[in-house]
Amino acid sequence: MPRVPRNLPSDVHAVLTQLAEAGEAAVDSAEFDTVRQTVTTAETVSRNKLPECDLRAQLLHGCEQVHTAIDNDCPDAAAEYLRAMERRLAAVDNDC
Repeated sequence: MPRVPRNLPSDVHAVLTQLAEAGEAAVDSAEFDTVRQTVTTAETVSRNKLPECDLRAQLLHGCEQVHTAIDNDCPDAAAEYLRAMERRLAAVDNDC
């Protein structure tokens, strides 16, 4: 499996970053239905727009963990996974 996708479209990068940020803001506001919706959208974008690669696997794992954390009433863990996803996306820097 490739480590990072080549030529990650900037719009895909921007959408995933915005979704992670919006998810974190929703956790901070205790809007857990919004967190679920945002993360579900991030999963869909990751599956449909990213090739099989480490980035895709990491984002999908993060989304799964956010769902689990919210379902188990652990908003701090959900927020940390979303921050980790933001950091991972920032590391791509549109140059992958």
